[in-house]
Amino acid sequence: MHELPPLEQRSQRLDNGVQATLLHDPQACRLALAAGVDAGSLHEPEAWPGLAHFLEHCLFLGSAGFAEVGAFAGYVHGCGGRYNARTLGLHSQYYLEMPARELAPALERFCDLLARPLLLPERLLAEREVLHAEYLARCQDGDSQLLGALAGLLDPAHPLAHFHAGARDSLEPQSPAFLAELRAWHSRHYRGGNLRLLVCGPQSLGELEAQVRAVAGALPGGARVPVPAWPSPWPAGQGCRRMELEQPARRCMSLWWALEHVAARDEPALELLRQALQRSDAGSLPGVLLARGLARSARLELHPADAGQALLALHLELLADGCSREEEIAALCRDWLAWLRDAPERIGAPALLESLRIGQAWDEYEQAPLERAARWLERWQRQGGAVPALWPAPAARAVLVDWLRPLAQPPQLLQCSRDALPGGEFTPRFPVRRRVMPLAGLPPVQEVWQLAPVNPFQAPAPQAAAGDWPVEWRSTGTELLRPGHAALLLAWQAADSGVEAQLAAELAELALAGAARPFGFDCRVASRAEHLHLCLSGPPAALPSVLAPLLAALREGDAAHWREAWRRRRDAQGQQILLRRLVAHPAARTRVPVVDEDGLARQLTTLDSAGLAALVGDYLAGAGLYGWRMGEVPAAVLPLLRGLGCPAAVPAPRQAMGGEHELHLGIAGSEQAVLLRLLAPPGEPRREAAWRLLAILWPGAFHQALRVEQGLGYALFCRFVDAEEGAELQFGVQSPHVPAARLQQAIREFLVVQRQHLAGLDAGRLAAVRRAAREALDEGSRPARLQRAAMAWLGGRADDWSQRLCAELELLQVGDLLAALAGADIGRQWLLSSRGDRPVRHSGRPAAARRDEFANGPGKGSGGFLDNTGNH
Repeated sequence: MHELPPLEQRSQRLDNGVQATLLHDPQACRLALAAGVDAGSLHEPEAWPGLAHFLEHCLFLGSAGFAEVGAFAGYVHGCGGRYNARTLGLHSQYYLEMPARELAPALERFCDLLARPLLLPERLLAEREVLHAEYLARCQDGDSQLLGALAGLLDPAHPLAHFHAGARDSLEPQSPAFLAELRAWHSRHYRGGNLRLLVCGPQSLGELEAQVRAVAGALPGGARVPVPAWPSPWPAGQGCRRMELEQPARRCMSLWWALEHVAARDEPALELLRQALQRSDAGSLPGVLLARGLARSARLELHPADAGQALLALHLELLADGCSREEEIAALCRDWLAWLRDAPERIGAPALLESLRIGQAWDEYEQAPLERAARWLERWQRQGGAVPALWPAPAARAVLVDWLRPLAQPPQLLQCSRDALPGGEFTPRFPVRRRVMPLAGLPPVQEVWQLAPVNPFQAPAPQAAAGDWPVEWRSTGTELLRPGHAALLLAWQAADSGVEAQLAAELAELALAGAARPFGFDCRVASRAEHLHLCLSGPPAALPSVLAPLLAALREGDAAHWREAWRRRRDAQGQQILLRRLVAHPAARTRVPVVDEDGLARQLTTLDSAGLAALVGDYLAGAGLYGWRMGEVPAAVLPLLRGLGCPAAVPAPRQAMGGEHELHLGIAGSEQAVLLRLLAPPGEPRREAAWRLLAILWPGAFHQALRVEQGLGYALFCRFVDAEEGAELQFGVQSPHVPAARLQQAIREFLVVQRQHLAGLDAGRLAAVRRAAREALDEGSRPARLQRAAMAWLGGRADDWSQRLCAELELLQVGDLLAALAGADIGRQWLLSSRGDRPVRHSGRPAAARRDEFANGPGKGSGGFLDNTGNH
């Protein structure tokens, strides 16, 4: 890996003022479109808080050329594509991923959506309720509470001090004044010089340019809107502040600085500092914080306040001892930044930095098209130039010194969380108790910083692969790797099932996830039920040096940190919206009966650190260890695995119970959510092929029926999931006002109606869906292809599984889809939230009753779209 990914780039300004960047990716089979508007929440009129965010939602409710409310999403999902959007402070962003052949029609619909939204009052009124439900969910989000509390310390004349999420009482879709302002704001900002368009696909640059000029050239023209003259966000003379927030179980702190924002300088300097914070060895800031028991991770976040000002936040995830020592942590951060400022070469040698830049470029390049286009667009908008630098070169030393100068001083704000603040005052909009006081000063600390990184990209030549690998292990799959890489997939399966084995697998996963790993390696860790697996890929000769500390974390890791990490993960999941908590629940990640989370928590509390370490050690020693080595894995890897499991072949997957089953989880707050899992038995390519087709056919109709027509929920999805134990078709919905039983009944009615609609599916539509499902099997990034192959192998599927699926997709007819839905052996698992502290409850229903129910019954549902428009 010694060069950047193979992308040809061409940037130009169209006649209407739109800036367009075209990227020719010869290895792509998907197209990515990304549009950026250089206007966001900070530009909206003060009279209508949330207008920019609301407009982003409303662009998907129909445009002049495609007027039906679900026309855009119906087209996208019908081709197997995806879309998303989000509103930032200074920018709005829209993304679309489609099969490459859809360049012309996708670009036409995308530009029509941006330029000619209908903005019909009756549709806007319904969408305001969606926005309000999002706002209510964000009121429980710790990050939103933090930003809402921070707003009270900023200059009231700066828009960062205002409310921008939008809610029912801040938007009036039926008001002529609001409608006029909404349309005027769109007309003023969604035009010419304010627009950026990024297009990436396998087509030549000439073909991409021809299409963009023919379609995007028709977007409204106009000059770039001037940047408003806002004051500095941090009031002059305010001084440094300490702010405490009442956020139970949220173990984190943040340091904030106000600084001059120069995009050409800040982007590469910020990236250098981010690379330094990714390290966790003994001489790094994260390494020192971890060794002192204070914090385990640190991340940077830049909040541009206008073209020349920004707020920079350093967020730290604290350990138990760090929750009362925030000023000591802040002092360590200050001294570390000053140490780097005095000798910026300490961040790393130029050769290492270039290697890290190349590694980062490949990591981005191998993301799915939508995600990488979103990342590139955001970077382009932050840079502010006409030509984006996808992978900026490292900053010059003098630039870095200049950038670090204000950061080596005490922060303007030290923010920390407390379990309770009885004397605190409530903040508006995102209510949380807050207490603010002067930051008197930071204590002196003594730490000798030293950074001596090992460059994994300059490792010695790989040795020959070992000849004594366990005969049960697999040795194929080089074609799944990045050129010059090797990979090792290891999986442990507990000998016995139960709460102890499940807890041990989760703790082992957290131990591996928390171990130090050099930048440039792909490391994926996951656990489910009593199963743990690790996939590590990177330069072959460096694999042993990377794997050694990972496995050492299992043998010698601090069990107290495992306990802390387990609780933090549960706390973090508790802060997610309810539907995501359902999806993350152990019961949603396996098909076999699992213990409830309370049982895991009780077991965790019962054992001391020595007991937890023994639990993980016994699990690993007795587990079956099966592996897959890809490429030239060095012989030095094998001795590292001794004593960690018994080499074995992949066991046969366990079968899920047939029929219909319910699990009431008791995790709801004021809202309710339901997740339905339709389980295809492993080893049945026809059923999996049917699920893949239905996951393309049904998302739009599901959204239309439950959200648009019935107004039941604001967060919902219909999707295909490919897991180790077999394929699933999932339906999820969350509502702020409808009980779970009603949501469950709505899903039942939807399936009844859609089964009836399937009988009338025309051959052309079926052929288009077949093609989209077949393309989904052939496409994807290298990590995605590797993950799919690993899941198939771990699930006991044959090597020719993809070929068998393609064959079934070609043969599937409407009757096969109906038969797949009506099969007596199909597993239907419902996960339902319940109000209060209702215990976990499981129930089953006879298959015959289930078949009768899904074969009959009333319902409503027609074409629509899945709500994909929120990264809010």
